[in-house]
Amino acid sequence: MKDDSEVQLDPVATVARITALEILTRQLMVVQLRILDELGQIDLTPAYVRELATIYTAKVDESKIIESSSSEVNYEFKLNVIHNLERFFDEIADHLTANP
Repeated sequence: MKDDSEVQLDPVATVARITALEILTRQLMVVQLRILDELGQIDLTPAYVRELATIYTAKVDESKIIESSSSEVNYEFKLNVIHNLERFFDEIADHLTANP
């Protein structure tokens, strides 16, 4: 049986879910970094988090995230991912500064 009904996405609910996932991911990353710090594997500081951001950004820049025939689409998508990564790591660094 074929269902031809159209799926409608509520933009507010979609943004809320994405935001919740970002918050959860950031908190999981902070917990993991704090565990590694407590185990003596890393020295968790805002500078260390900025170093991680630089490494992640370089990996994204080197990778082929999407395979579009348009170099402009590829560039814009990478730029968006890198911008979100920078914001993500900036928020973690700010959290560490506020909660040492």
